[in-house]
Amino acid sequence: MKWFFALTGDSTAFREYAEMIRVAVHTAQKFTSLAPHFLYEGEENELTRWLRARQVRIIRHRSAFRERLGELGREKGNPHFEAALSGAFSRVELPEIVTRLGDSERVLYTDCDVMFTGEVVPELEANRCEYFAVAPETLREDYVNMNTGVMLMNIRRLHETWPQFRDYIAQHLAELEKESWDEAAYRWFYRDENGPLWDKLRPELNWKPYWGENPEAKIIHLHGPKPYQRDHIDSTWPELKPYTGGAFEAVVKRWSELLCECR
Repeated sequence: MKWFFALTGDSTAFREYAEMIRVAVHTAQKFTSLAPHFLYEGEENELTRWLRARQVRIIRHRSAFRERLGELGREKGNPHFEAALSGAFSRVELPEIVTRLGDSERVLYTDCDVMFTGEVVPELEANRCEYFAVAPETLREDYVNMNTGVMLMNIRRLHETWPQFRDYIAQHLAELEKESWDEAAYRWFYRDENGPLWDKLRPELNWKPYWGENPEAKIIHLHGPKPYQRDHIDSTWPELKPYTGGAFEAVVKRWSELLCECR
């Protein structure tokens, strides 16, 4: 199964996210049979060389929403919108990208800040997925307020709705900022009068450290504070403090050991 993740070379936290990508790829290749694919806009650098050495396919991609994100950033007085969000918005373009690459009924997309602890492909292949399947975000039982940091995607079905979804995002981009950008787009667009159209992934496939230790977790998502933020939560990111409980410290320690492994 193909696995996709994305980043732009001019992201303000490129170095930190490059480290998270290394851990994600290292653990995927160590524990799973996923085939990593990197959506990237930017110059060749240490990360791309490392990925090529790991036989990771690099797909050059500039988000179709990049220019509009730049305009919106200038309107809001935030010059970082364009670079910071272009990578994240690449996920919504995956149905078009994967269709161009060739047949692939299902793919996995994750944010960069994940690590794998076990094989996931058989479960993902068996999981119901009419459009896409996701796990909860902050509350373990809340599949309405889901999280798109780990997404199983039905490429054929999503490609059928891609033109309408693309236009919807373009028309509502400024409104999406109020919730969670591309995640909000999925929450708002893929629903009907009966409720959400997405299917469910077990929380263990998008496990948050602040939920505590779970030996059954197969994909751990560093949702909220990242490893590079750990020592500066109180002074710089106090809004992330509520998400540093549970197994957060233990997960960051494990993540740091894995980063040393893959250098």
